[in-house]
Amino acid sequence: VMWQLEAERKKLGSQPIVVTSGFRSYACNSSVGGASNSRHLYGTAADLSQRSGPSLCQMASTARNSGFEGIFGPGYPGHNDHTHVDNRSSRVWSAPNCGI
Repeated sequence: VMWQLEAERKKLGSQPIVVTSGFRSYACNSSVGGASNSRHLYGTAADLSQRSGPSLCQMASTARNSGFEGIFGPGYPGHNDHTHVDNRSSRVWSAPNCGI
């Protein structure tokens, strides 16, 4: 995940990317209501927040060309306040408010 995040950061003009969640233990994942098969449990996912810099939609859009197979962002249930990116075996992209 780190090399994809760095690729994304460079494509966004080397702006900082705020990662609010990466690897999670089972207890942590459960406490935040994460999926039972969450990619966070394997350290292959990151949740990105907008505090300054690129918008959530910019991050979701750029993630498509940065090596991520899983992208969930604004418009996908539970993802209006962050963009989730991950590595998985098949491509699933959904950020309807961003045209993805």
